[in-house]
Amino acid sequence: MTNPNAGAVEMVVQEVFGEDILTRARFIADYAFGKSPSAPNAEHHAAMLKYGTDSRFFAALAGDQPQATATIHAMTENIRGAVVPMGGIGGVASLPSGRRQGHVRNLFISLFETMRADGQAVSALYPFRESFYERLGYATFTAPRYVTFDPANLAPVVRMHKPGRVAQCPMSEAWETWRAFVEEYQQGRHGLSLRDRTHDVHNRDENVSWVAFAYDPDDRITGAMTFRITGYEGRMEVSALFTTTAAAKYLLLDWIGRHADQVKEASICVGADEYAELWVRDLGETISTADAVAWAAPMGRVVDVAGLSGIGAGDGEIVIQIADDYAPWNTGTFRFTGQNGRLSVEPAADAEPVATLTIQGLSSLVFTGQDPADFPFRGWGDPGEAAQATLRRMFPFVAPYFHEEF
Repeated sequence: MTNPNAGAVEMVVQEVFGEDILTRARFIADYAFGKSPSAPNAEHHAAMLKYGTDSRFFAALAGDQPQATATIHAMTENIRGAVVPMGGIGGVASLPSGRRQGHVRNLFISLFETMRADGQAVSALYPFRESFYERLGYATFTAPRYVTFDPANLAPVVRMHKPGRVAQCPMSEAWETWRAFVEEYQQGRHGLSLRDRTHDVHNRDENVSWVAFAYDPDDRITGAMTFRITGYEGRMEVSALFTTTAAAKYLLLDWIGRHADQVKEASICVGADEYAELWVRDLGETISTADAVAWAAPMGRVVDVAGLSGIGAGDGEIVIQIADDYAPWNTGTFRFTGQNGRLSVEPAADAEPVATLTIQGLSSLVFTGQDPADFPFRGWGDPGEAAQATLRRMFPFVAPYFHEEF
């Protein structure tokens, strides 16, 4: 009998196109994330591909047999005030025969090379387990909070005078206006990510959300929220509530309060730096990162250190040795300078670094400003007290709100 595991088998990573997306990549993700055994819904997947024209699909093969898969979604993200191209990684999966053999690691090496070539200096994903992706260079974001309460407790907000009005319509009618508002809102919200329009139009076609817009007295949109209602006496699930004025926030809270006789509970997804307990007295809210619809906290990674030039930063200058096991172009000495609110990064091979950081440590600084005093305990580097003080000034703490789910 021949041993199927005998002999060397070539391991390669390929980008796949057309029907190969379904037969050499998508079926692996279906096995990993779907109900099994079940017949693959080829028609559904084929229909969905029209929304993925700006996504790139990859498969890791042993010989000619697909073993693992991952997808890069073309996206943008606000990084400390600068909206930059971002690679959103989704559909990462492997077959049982390909697990623990390095296929996903090899996939990510190819993904990093591809994202860098495409000008995507940063990447983000939703992990099945943080430690797995931390080994690949990712650092965890702050998790969104879910504020849950009885809409009847908003009765005082409903009664108070508020300038402006609210208009509601289905996503199928509101998508263009919603998208334009969120694109503008993204300019001022650290961490907020957006898919490309070709993919995001799926929200319009799927049409499973309502959109409520808050208008000021001059009829300008100053807030918007998307929500679903699970049924009579069920839940009102607000997946996004974005406002540019306090009046808009209270107009949309009023709108939620008007559902008091329809639903027993409302849940609003908010950023980690939003404090719903300060909105309304006697709201009776519970605040958690573990709502029924909550995803894991996303994780982010710097793909190209040099590509960070232009993001926001506090004043300061520091020379750091960066170590990156999977993106060799990031391994080396760099000078980071924060001036006039912006960061510049340049190679500094001849300079003496004052600290060594792993790519995980740098990513944590960029996305959240985690205290660099924690880094030795995380295995992310050895910044001394002076270096820590400089890094805190240049990368102050900020809570990213990621928004997109994929």
